[in-house]
Amino acid sequence: MGIYVCIEVMKIFFDFDGTLIDARQRLYGLFKDLVPECELEFDEYWEIKRNQLDHKYILETRYQYDTGRIEKFNRVWMVEVEKENWILHDQPFPGMTEYLADLSKYADLYLVTARQSPEMVALQIENFKWQDYFKGFFVTKQENEKEDLIRVAVETDKNDFFVGDTGKDIQAGKALGMRTIGVLSGFRNEERLLKYNPDFIIDNITNFSFQNYLP
Repeated sequence: MGIYVCIEVMKIFFDFDGTLIDARQRLYGLFKDLVPECELEFDEYWEIKRNQLDHKYILETRYQYDTGRIEKFNRVWMVEVEKENWILHDQPFPGMTEYLADLSKYADLYLVTARQSPEMVALQIENFKWQDYFKGFFVTKQENEKEDLIRVAVETDKNDFFVGDTGKDIQAGKALGMRTIGVLSGFRNEERLLKYNPDFIIDNITNFSFQNYLP
């Protein structure tokens, strides 16, 4: 009779925008397109956003938009933000492709995103040639919580990691009993992320050595 040994493999769940890819040009470009009177420079816009001040704040305080115009902006934004002509502006962070290729050799990788369109996510993964690196991906469609999608599909434990750039990512990882990493490459600054008590905060995920935490 043969002897079977079960070797536990670390699972790592990655947020997409701001964690693996730089979506800032897409989001800034769309804002400028929808608000032609916007005079904010790229860095100024993102400084406001990283301080967790939303479009409503910008539109009200800088451009005196009323409730009706803000509601119209939000409707058009949600329709446009994941169209192919805009997502083509997204790029992987430097060194990310090589990092994921190496990481996938000893860990199971999953993508978890609050995007609306699974088709556009799949298209981007294909465009970046990342399809062989991920065991699967989860898209909330703005209808589900990330932790709920993971919970019904993948068994997780304290040896696994959730990596993201927002407080909701940290909360999702904690809800699943995983270790959490907050990255500063995305849409929140360090002060905001610290409020959610991630296990680690780093500038960019490519600076983190998961090999040191193998089960």
